[in-house]
Amino acid sequence: MVVSLRQVLVGALLASGCCIAAAQATKNPLSIDFSFAGFEAGKPIPSVAAVLAVKPSGKDDTALLQSAIDHVSALPIQANGFRGAILLEAGQYLVAGQLHLRASGIVLRGRGSKTILLATGNNRRTLIEVGGQTNPEIGDPVAITDDTVPTGARSFKVADTSAFPVGTHIVVRRPSTIEWIKSLGMTGLPGTFANARLDWHPGSHDLVWDRTVTAVDAASGRIEIDAPITTALEKRYGGGTIAAVRTNETPQHIGIEALTLDSAYDTHFPKDEEHSWIAIALDHVEDGWVRQVTARHFVASAVRTGLRARRITIADCRFEAPISEVGGYRRQAFVVYGQQVLVERCHSEAGMNDFATGLLAAGPNVFLDCEASGSLGASGAFEGWASGVLYENVHVPDASVQLILDQTRAQGAGWTAANSVLWNVTAKSAEAKGPPEAPNFAIHSEQPLYQAELAARSITTSAGPMPEDKSTPPLFKAERRAATQEPTEHPFSIVNGRFVMDGQVAWGESQGEAWWKGDTSPATAVMTTGSSITRFMPGQVGPGLIEDLPEFAARLKEKGVIFLQVGPGLWYEHRRDAHMIDHEPDGNVWAPFFEMPWARSGKGTGWDGLSLFDVSHYNPWYFERHREFAKLAAQQGLIVYFDLYNDHNVLEIGPHWADFPWRPANNINDTGLPEPPPYHPGGTRLDVGNEFFSVSYAPLRKLHHDYILHVLDELGDMPNMIFGAAYQYAGPLEFEQFFQDTVAEWEKQHHRHVRIALTTSKQTTDAILTDPVRSKQIAVVDMRYWIYEPDGTLFAPKAGENHAFRELISKQFPGYTDTPPPTTPELVYKQVREYRDRYPHIAFVPMESGAGPLPILMGGAASQSSLRGRTSLYKDNPSDAMIDQFIHDHLATALMKLGPVDGPVSDATHNWVLAGGANDPVLIDARSGSNLTLAKVLPHPSYHGLWFNPRTGTSKEAATISGQAGTIIEKPDAGEWLLLLQQ
Repeated sequence: MVVSLRQVLVGALLASGCCIAAAQATKNPLSIDFSFAGFEAGKPIPSVAAVLAVKPSGKDDTALLQSAIDHVSALPIQANGFRGAILLEAGQYLVAGQLHLRASGIVLRGRGSKTILLATGNNRRTLIEVGGQTNPEIGDPVAITDDTVPTGARSFKVADTSAFPVGTHIVVRRPSTIEWIKSLGMTGLPGTFANARLDWHPGSHDLVWDRTVTAVDAASGRIEIDAPITTALEKRYGGGTIAAVRTNETPQHIGIEALTLDSAYDTHFPKDEEHSWIAIALDHVEDGWVRQVTARHFVASAVRTGLRARRITIADCRFEAPISEVGGYRRQAFVVYGQQVLVERCHSEAGMNDFATGLLAAGPNVFLDCEASGSLGASGAFEGWASGVLYENVHVPDASVQLILDQTRAQGAGWTAANSVLWNVTAKSAEAKGPPEAPNFAIHSEQPLYQAELAARSITTSAGPMPEDKSTPPLFKAERRAATQEPTEHPFSIVNGRFVMDGQVAWGESQGEAWWKGDTSPATAVMTTGSSITRFMPGQVGPGLIEDLPEFAARLKEKGVIFLQVGPGLWYEHRRDAHMIDHEPDGNVWAPFFEMPWARSGKGTGWDGLSLFDVSHYNPWYFERHREFAKLAAQQGLIVYFDLYNDHNVLEIGPHWADFPWRPANNINDTGLPEPPPYHPGGTRLDVGNEFFSVSYAPLRKLHHDYILHVLDELGDMPNMIFGAAYQYAGPLEFEQFFQDTVAEWEKQHHRHVRIALTTSKQTTDAILTDPVRSKQIAVVDMRYWIYEPDGTLFAPKAGENHAFRELISKQFPGYTDTPPPTTPELVYKQVREYRDRYPHIAFVPMESGAGPLPILMGGAASQSSLRGRTSLYKDNPSDAMIDQFIHDHLATALMKLGPVDGPVSDATHNWVLAGGANDPVLIDARSGSNLTLAKVLPHPSYHGLWFNPRTGTSKEAATISGQAGTIIEKPDAGEWLLLLQQ
């Protein structure tokens, strides 16, 4: 019956001369049955009886509402698949936090416009989150064996059907192979850093469908599923796989209805974004709904469905009066990333993308009978490869609706949609263009499509309003909850120049934050662009997006990372990754965003197309994130280097300055800085570092002063933080002195001590360390900015000359711009020793510079290297990890007691020694030769010896070793070995 109906529709369209060409008829998107979109694949939303009622308290009701939700979540599921509804009686509920509906069978219902949930405060959270928190665990993937599974298919052959009996929940995956990407022209794109900005990477565009097995023919190996796939599976492009869901089954049957959701905002600031962004987000949920909900004053969306939200109906909802910048990823009233999602009879106003389909929305998804007013930007697919979406009877009179190849909006996304339809859409323009093998269509017809397909499946839906709930369930009173105990913190100290926590030396990996680049694909984001505490990806939490901070801290710890360096990003948005200095034409900024410490003013237009900054006011989200992570760092035993500024913003090349908040073209403040900027011809050079890091102009001095104090007000009480003026600070000495004096002012006011790191040139470092007052503030010295060359010549580029250190390194050592210049282990050891011997209380952290960690360890430095330039946890250094493990296993409680000494072993050039008190172990780095000789008597007559091979990570016991002078100790071989001597 369904096939017959489609044949009639296609024939009628071809006969009427519509845009479906005869050659396309066999591959047209009408092969997709869109009627599978919506609650239970298109069925009516049920009415669920209320089991309890809640009334507002007049105070923050977050705990009350969540307690009611949790109470119902613990009730048994009834025969109808529901536990019951929670009725929110009329009134205004203040919600300072966030509500979570995680369990199956719950409905949250209000009394329409009479029940208002007001998201208070300045947190950018989603007000109500629906669904689970993690992807389901799945079994081993099994290959789909058909040469081609066509678009719209609901069956295919697999290599083995035994793991997929009827009723099995499965995950169908279509890989994004390089062959497929090349066929679409989505690699090798033109432009600066196009491989990072525009090219699709293998694995970044995998389509994933959640389905259920409905029939199995074991003899033929064919499996049938409960809804169609929306992009063909072809062996030449990698085919596809299925895998059975094993655990973490997705919550089901969760609804939200008859509510007014509002987001409180600064009424004096019409573009305020420091309030709730999304009213309702659904992900990892099946058979859910949102109906008759009005969302007012939110930044981004009324309803957002994530990639793993399936069979969802969003009906009769409104998005009104958004408060935000007019920019990308804002005002996306109804945005669908999920599958089998139906958005019907919904209204949006003043949207930038009122009815949006996001990256890899797997479909089939439907926008039906929706309308927008006052639209400020086009609706439609806006990222990459949304598959199988139908816009039917959608009206956007003030903007376009488009399914196109788009290289200008949202990541330069390329093909935004595949196998999709604009059906009876009215707009300024309706554009549908897809790749040849997955075309999109714009069609006008007298016949409906979605309803006709529903009828063909003998399903009818009610278009009327939901009935008013006139029940009077018992009133809920929140149970008193036991106070939760804060996790134990692990503050660090510096002992004898080493970092120490809980009586053990803190020695391990280090990592830097990402400052630029972005990737919106959850599959590849962290792999390609690293992690950042303050990277903001609206509505998406995960590695490389908005980091789940507890997970991120745990991930660092698991990987052996102890030190993390953080600070402001290079620019706010992804478009500037092209390294152009042009004024952006509009506010269609590309996510993810690197949030800045400074707040927008809501006035004027900066070079990124959004409003100007006010650098005398600060971004609360930025500091909330850093404060939260600082607490987690103390709990996990991590140490955070916090840089207040990023030196790259003011030196080297024009793009670094183009969007910088302190540039006069980008803020409303009196900074006295030059505008137009001092770009050299062609925009290839920028010289504004000394002007920016200056305290001679009183208004600029005050702005710096107030910002430093604000950072310390927010973070100065965090136990595991170290503060530096700027990353790779190459400014004048006077600003470093001003920075430290301002810190001292704060310390005096608050009776607290702040640890300061010097991250600057040797000359500035020496000037501070010889200053009798300021030297006492220094806890850490980052030694990356000078080095001994292989011939022993000291390379020490000066600060305060409007040149970044890496520029001078590149000039001196061609080819070493972003890698350590050449040196030798002996000279790294010398560099560390000459400072460690003079300032044993300071933690020195040099670069390995290719010499490995042993010269740093044996020279007495605090850690292997401050930061190895890594922003991702996926670039491990095995040799360093072996040294880490040796220290943790054998020197964890002793290393901080040991310092470099000369004399115990002859031939100090080839043998380095760490020693401490009489009862402490002795560590000898026997660098070459077949043996070593004790030149002095050791405190004890004999020692137990342990040899460690730093090349292989293996250890071997040594014979008892005499502590007498003249003792000759034979090595296992002539290579480098560590010898640990213990009583």
